[in-house]
Amino acid sequence: MKKVITYSLALGIFSSVILAPVANVQAASLTKAEALVQRAEKEATALKWQISIEHTQSIKTPDMKVFNSTKSAYLTAQKEISSISDPAKRAELEKKLEETAGIHYKRSMGYVDAITSGNKIQKLANTLQQEYRKDPSSKLTETAYHALSEEIRKQGKLLYRVYGKSTRDAFITQYKSPAEQMLLNVKSAKLAKGLITKLDQAIQKKTKQDSILNELFLTLESIKDDTMYYRLFEEYSKVMRKDINFVAQEKDFNIYFGQMNQLINKKDVTGVFSLYGKDFPDYEFLKEDIQTSFNENDTKFELVNVYVYSIISGYAYVEVEDLATTGNKKETILNVYLLKKENKEWKIVDIFTPY
Repeated sequence: MKKVITYSLALGIFSSVILAPVANVQAASLTKAEALVQRAEKEATALKWQISIEHTQSIKTPDMKVFNSTKSAYLTAQKEISSISDPAKRAELEKKLEETAGIHYKRSMGYVDAITSGNKIQKLANTLQQEYRKDPSSKLTETAYHALSEEIRKQGKLLYRVYGKSTRDAFITQYKSPAEQMLLNVKSAKLAKGLITKLDQAIQKKTKQDSILNELFLTLESIKDDTMYYRLFEEYSKVMRKDINFVAQEKDFNIYFGQMNQLINKKDVTGVFSLYGKDFPDYEFLKEDIQTSFNENDTKFELVNVYVYSIISGYAYVEVEDLATTGNKKETILNVYLLKKENKEWKIVDIFTPY
């Protein structure tokens, strides 16, 4: 029995000598891992603000020193945690690392990827714009169009992976939306060119134009590039004036608005009122408004120029330039009139300020 007791005591002492260093190593590893998690959390907090539009106020590549410091701290902590033998402690630290550092590191990678994707889209959109302004119908424009479409399809989804709705919306506003509008501009410009050609053919053949004109103006309206819009509108205007009926009606409008000025200058309330249609806004008060205007103003009008935008389905848009003289003061006034044909007579149904 004495030998057994002595052996047992000896074994206990020996075991404590063996296990103590192991326990100390595990405790040291745990302490180090906790410290590394704290460091990763600190680095990631700084990175968090680099990818937030509320903080940066603009989309820009994060400070790569901050990004790399976070990456290094995160991976180092991850490696140290993996060496902890206690499953519960390891799981606890892994969860904390992901929630405090990993989440921001991974979001920042998505942010950087989205910038890269956005820059590709932007570059292709610029190339497309250059080509389509030269000629919307050219082969080079078509090639650039398909290249941008494919890039948006392939890379555009990366823009939606950015964290935070406001930041995500900023990415879409800066990259995706302008590129998609560029595609629409090109598609619309190409269609408009084709419709102008069809209009030219209809004028030559003396066939109906209304359906072509309706589609053409709807198409032009979808073009948000002012340079291309006015260029195509100018092309339309030149083609339209090949139509002798259109030119004749434009001359008639010169007479119409010249007579209108004569009535205004004579302060003929009834005569001026007769030029307006019942669809004119607040028509029931119009005659009274004309009389009030004549009572309060003594302005004389002289017709300078009349330019007809379009005549479609009994409606006409006409730009009128007048010289208004009040005492010694002279000024040019520009208005666009919408007229409707009623019982073979043109009536004003609205007035706009041109833009």
